[in-house]
Amino acid sequence: MMRARAAIVAVLQCFWIAAANAQPAMFWFNDPVGPDETVLVTGADLDQITSATVTRIADGPAREAGQQISVPILQANPLSLKFVIPESFRPGIYHFTLSHAQGALSGRVNLPTIYWRQGNLGDAASPGGWLQVFGRNIVREASRAQLLLIAETDNAQSKAVLTRGDLWRGIFRVPEQISPGRYRLRLSNGDGGDHEWVDAGSISVRAPPPASSQSFDVRAYGANGDGKFDSTRAVRAAIDAAKDGGGGIVYFPRGRYLISDTITLPSGVSLQGERIDLVNLVWPELENLPVALIQGTSRFSIEDLTIYASNHPHVISGGFQFGDSQAPGAGDIAIRHVRIRASAFRGLIEPDAALRRMNGFRRAYTAAAPDSIRLSGDRIEVTDCDVVGSGHSLRLFKATNALVSGNTLNNGRYGAYSLVGSRQIIFENNTVTAADLQASGGGITTLSKSVSASENIFIGGNTFKAIYGLDREAMTTDGPGGYYFGHAETTAPDRLSLRDAPNPYPSSLDWTGAAVMVVNGRGAGQYARLKALENKPPSLTITLDRPLAVTLDRTSEITVTQAQQNYLVIDNFFEDTGVAAQAYGTALDHVIAANRSNRTSGFAAFGLSYEQFQPVWRTQFLDNHILEGNVYRAGPERTVFSNEASILVRGNQTATGAGRPPMVQAVIIRGNRLDQDAHIEIKGFAAASPGVRDVVVEENATGASREGLTIDRGVAWWLARKNVEERRIQK
Repeated sequence: MMRARAAIVAVLQCFWIAAANAQPAMFWFNDPVGPDETVLVTGADLDQITSATVTRIADGPAREAGQQISVPILQANPLSLKFVIPESFRPGIYHFTLSHAQGALSGRVNLPTIYWRQGNLGDAASPGGWLQVFGRNIVREASRAQLLLIAETDNAQSKAVLTRGDLWRGIFRVPEQISPGRYRLRLSNGDGGDHEWVDAGSISVRAPPPASSQSFDVRAYGANGDGKFDSTRAVRAAIDAAKDGGGGIVYFPRGRYLISDTITLPSGVSLQGERIDLVNLVWPELENLPVALIQGTSRFSIEDLTIYASNHPHVISGGFQFGDSQAPGAGDIAIRHVRIRASAFRGLIEPDAALRRMNGFRRAYTAAAPDSIRLSGDRIEVTDCDVVGSGHSLRLFKATNALVSGNTLNNGRYGAYSLVGSRQIIFENNTVTAADLQASGGGITTLSKSVSASENIFIGGNTFKAIYGLDREAMTTDGPGGYYFGHAETTAPDRLSLRDAPNPYPSSLDWTGAAVMVVNGRGAGQYARLKALENKPPSLTITLDRPLAVTLDRTSEITVTQAQQNYLVIDNFFEDTGVAAQAYGTALDHVIAANRSNRTSGFAAFGLSYEQFQPVWRTQFLDNHILEGNVYRAGPERTVFSNEASILVRGNQTATGAGRPPMVQAVIIRGNRLDQDAHIEIKGFAAASPGVRDVVVEENATGASREGLTIDRGVAWWLARKNVEERRIQK
């Protein structure tokens, strides 16, 4: 009986696999796209497509049939095809149909693609609070764009008010009179009709937690604001009183308060100064460094005060337990309007003393220097702060629903800022620079043995400038390593059997949440996230968070690596740095758009064998502006003495034989302006196994340059159209 059941299951599985593989499939297409611009479609068996048509969907409540136009299919192959939106169409949402012998595939270009949503309470929003939606094509026509909140209990609808929006996000205000509860979100970006609304997830609406009315004045507990009397015990006494009273604000009136040890904040207790320029917390030179000057785990804030320190550890630390381990329940931490002036190298320090301190930092800290602000947990806020420290200005570790806005972040010696293994982060309107010539910039990473992913990050409206140390990177992604690279076969719609050995040195102990990317063979171009790992030697099986559209067979190769997905790098200004913004290693669905660069090495995407096969997929460089492109000792080619800036796409393919997977695929470079001494460069290196495939280079304007548009023989299925090159400068 058991054998018969097994045989039936095997036969059914064969039928299922055959059916799943029987016809073309579509995995992704790029947008936003306008008239006379190219749509790149990726999928499987797309060489079977015989014709393509495009229709512009009418705007407004009535669904009118627009004109359907047949368009040529460009560069069709099993994994991709390209076509162009008719030039006669107006901007809007377009419906396309790709016909084949067994039916048709269809899609709607410029429909909202939702990356994530975030409220003023994190995964929730309050009545009258803000709610932001991120992704592509979020607001196309502001006068018509709408966000509806539909109650899950009775389907009652409320309309959020759009306060600001563009292609990449919409900022909405939740109605004041809305009832608490759970709401489904429906979004229209202002183009199209009633059928072009999309689901934008769901969110809870609830009142914000009540603010504590209790205040504990440190002077009532013996603190003296003359800057000479040690107020440590008095401040701790005020904190204990607040804790015993169920929480409250420890208040500092005007003064300079000398503190000689760590201040620990229990849950529910906050520090509040009278005003940032009136209240100074001053630490003397510390010989034996504690973990941090101020620390807590959850539900605390620090506001309206200045911190001074000389030889110092981490300045503010929140949400941690035992080094880099996140504390249980970490979160609800706010640092608002705080000034930090902390320098272990202050004053007339002798060179040998400075060296001893630098070496001491290297021994004490994994990242070679202390952090000025280091936070972990859910619902994190760092706003309107002015930070100068001896090392790293800001470190967010496994943070979720974070807002980092309006800050000046000065990195110290060997310092950087870093967003590590985090998700749903708004990093906007900050100035990032260096307080030391050996300081670097920073970026988004997965550099930790306890994280498997980083996703949903908005980097917008920031200024990055005057960064001269280390790699000089203003905004980079980083995370060497992975879990598995080899062959895989489908055993169930959401399960894969891995046929080769896993990485003996995995990026982290827990694979959950990692990216599973099909890079070669049957089903190439698909991805999912890893839900579970089952290791029963000799077999290794993974469960995915969703079924794959096309099943995998013995030809299929996958990489399982730390996910880096959905980064929006929008409208930033970069000056006198190394690389302005780059994807370095694994990248999925990143957009680098509307940024300006002056004397940086430009914008880049690198697919790498970075201790693991790390591909770059579906990355778009749109409408960026390189002003002056002169580069001096700057990355990504930091070994180059002097060079031009570039928009650079590179798949570091080291394979010399045929049949190896590309490291970069599906990249759009459109609408960029390169004024002088800058160029566009695409390198795949190996002609036998191209490291880069499916690149669209379109509508870019390049001024005087020594390089111009450069595409090597290791790039396959590329398309260049409507680009303008001014002239070549004699080399």
